[in-house]
Amino acid sequence: MSVETIFYVVGPVLAASAIVVSFLGLRLKSFPGRVAPLIFLWFAILVGGTTTYAVLHSQDDEVHREQERELPEATQESEEAENR
Repeated sequence: MSVETIFYVVGPVLAASAIVVSFLGLRLKSFPGRVAPLIFLWFAILVGGTTTYAVLHSQDDEVHREQERELPEATQESEEAENR
């Protein structure tokens, strides 16, 4: 799986988890109770994963953009060399 795919999976899971936990918190008086440490751990993992893969995706995107910028320059140089 690519970094981009993992980022686009983990991010929505984080958002959906936040919605579910908010809904449970509003509906159940005893929430979170004894499961609070598990919920905290779940969100720590998701936030850490989302952040990590966001940074990795941005680095991959930066490399890809640099390669796109270099491609027209290389093409232009080769065309100039052919015209001489």
